[in-house]
Parts: sequence; structure tokens; C-alpha cells
Amino acid sequence: MITLGERRDAFLETIARLTAERAAARGIVSSLRASSAEVWDWEIPAHWRTAGFVQELTSTASDALESNPRESLAYAQLALAIATSIPVGTYPTPVQAQIEGAAWKEIGTAHRYVGEFDAALRAYDAAQRAYGEADTLVHDSAVIELARAIVLPEMQRHEEALQLLASIEPVFESFEDRRHLVQVRQLTANIFYMQSRMQEARTVLEKALQDVSFDDLYTRAGLTSTLGLIYGQLGRREEALALFHRARGMFVDLGMTGEVTRTDWAVATTVLELGDTTKAIELLRSSRTNFLRLTMAHEAGLAGLDLADALIVDGRMSEARQVVESALAEFIAAKLNHNAIIALAYLRDILPTTSSPRKAVDHVKKHLKRLSFEPARVFLPQPEE
Repeated sequence: MITLGERRDAFLETIARLTAERAAARGIVSSLRASSAEVWDWEIPAHWRTAGFVQELTSTASDALESNPRESLAYAQLALAIATSIPVGTYPTPVQAQIEGAAWKEIGTAHRYVGEFDAALRAYDAAQRAYGEADTLVHDSAVIELARAIVLPEMQRHEEALQLLASIEPVFESFEDRRHLVQVRQLTANIFYMQSRMQEARTVLEKALQDVSFDDLYTRAGLTSTLGLIYGQLGRREEALALFHRARGMFVDLGMTGEVTRTDWAVATTVLELGDTTKAIELLRSSRTNFLRLTMAHEAGLAGLDLADALIVDGRMSEARQVVESALAEFIAAKLNHNAIIALAYLRDILPTTSSPRKAVDHVKKHLKRLSFEPARVFLPQPEE
């Protein structure tokens, strides 16, 4: 019978081995990332076939996710190819299960980032099958289910996502994993927001803000910004503005220009709702310009529709039509979704004659937002009154 001391020694030996393998892999993986060669152009020598090398590749895939999801996918797929080529028995079963499951998780997340939701769910299923090989990976399994819950709302499967989140919250609580616990609550609040359950969203989000680590500035900023949106929907617009400004300061400190611009956009629409049309027009023009500077054409188009709405409120119909015309040209130049281009072309054509220009703008805006999770959705003109 293996004693507790022997198990502890074996565990420490495995940790030391993996640490050494990752250290040996780090320089090689860094060189591969700096190379211009395609991932699959590389031969896989025997000394790459280690769990530590797979972990380093998986970490690289995670690091590349925000800047280049396709590159992230390639590194995750290479990590999986190496993981599955390691001879059986080289590592304890939990180690082998963990490296395969982690590679599948990164594959799924890369697919999610580029809107390939079915592929993402298939990858998460594969990750769960890998983790199922080891009964000890309860926490890793919960992390995969959290990733799955992020995808489901994009497919309009809100209730399924909420049930999944409720099932994994106790797991993170039992592990005292505050970071993932906050993510569960943040996603739960976001789904409530999508379902227009604003009071429930506010309650969950305020609880999440109490639990988030003080030094986790990114999560705190995101929670604060979302809470501002909820307060705005509840009619507490002055409080919403205070939250937006607080979130903006954190995003500035983090150097996240895109999030700063999104927050400025939220401020502008809130100012418009408060009735200060002149100030809103100024802020929306600035936000739209910054989105274009960041080559975020879709966001620039949506901000442009908010700007057109504000101009219509101010009686400046000609300028509103010019903004829509510009947004259409930008969508065409950026080769964005064909259904989005059709919707904007419709708005350009109907604005000069419609008796309800704000309703037409709102109709097109809602369609553009739906396209983010239903890219094949066909645009239908606004029903005639």
C-alpha cells in the first residue's frame, strides 16, 4: 500500500518535473512565436513531447487570444497534437487529462472569439471528456462549464446558461476561488440584463463588486461599467454617469483604449437620455471618431446611429443622413457583414421620406446588434404603420 508520505513525494516530484519542462520549453516556444513560419510547418521533435511544453504552448495560446484569436487557435491545436502524442504512462493520469483538457479549452475559447459558437461548444465537450479521465479535476471541469456558459447567451440559450452558472457557483465557493466566482456572478448579471431583468441584474452585480479582489482592476472596471448600464436602464442616470466615469478612469489606468472609448459612448447615450442633446452630439462624434481610429468599424457604425438619432432630435435631419451615409461607406470598405450593409442602405434610403425617422434608426440599430450573435440574420424593413 502506498503511504501518504509516498504520495506527497510523488506529487512534489511531478511538480518539479513539470516546472523544469516548462523552463526548458519557454525559450523554444518564444522563438516559435517570433518566427514567421506557420505553426503546422514545424516538425515536432521528441524533446517537445512533454507536459511542460504543452503547458507553455497552451499559455501562449491564452496570451495571443485578445490580439490574434486565429494565432491562439493554432497554438492551442499544436498543444493538443503534442499532448495526444505523449506515450501512455509517461505522466500520472491527472496530468495527462489536465494538459489535454486545457488545450481543448483554449481551442474552444479561440473559436468563441471569432464567433464560431458550435465549434466552441464541441471543443468544450472534448475538454470535459479529457477531464473525465481523472476524477480529481472537479475545479477544471467547472472552469470549462463557465466557458460554455459564456457561449450559450450568444446563441440565445439564456436559461440554459443560467442553470449552468447556478450549478458551478457552489464549486467555486468550495474552492474559495473568488476570481471565477465573480465571473459567474458577472455573467449571470449580464444575462439578466439581456432579459431586461434589471433589478436582479443590479443585485447580482453589486454582490460581485463586493467580492472582486481590490487589485483586479480589469474586472472591477468591467463590473462598474456594466452596473452603470443597468442603473441607466433603471432610470438612475446621474448615478450611471458617476459609475461610467469611475470605470473610465480604471480603463485609462489599464491602457485599454477600446474600453475607454466604449465607456465614453455609454456616457454619451446617457447624456442624450438626460436631454442634453448638444452635449450628446459632441460626445458621440468624439466616440465615433475614436472607434474609427481604432479600426472598430462595427462599433463606429452603432455609435453613428446614436449620433444620427441625436441629430434627428435636434432637428438636423440632413446631418443625420450624412452620418448614415458615412457609416454605410465605412461598412462597405471594411467588408463587414452583408446583412449589416443592407440594413444601413435601407436606412439611408428611407430617412428622407419616413415620418418616423427615430423609429427607423432604432429598427436598424437593433438589427446590427443582433448580427453580433446571429450573423446570418436577414434584414427585414420596418413594418409600415
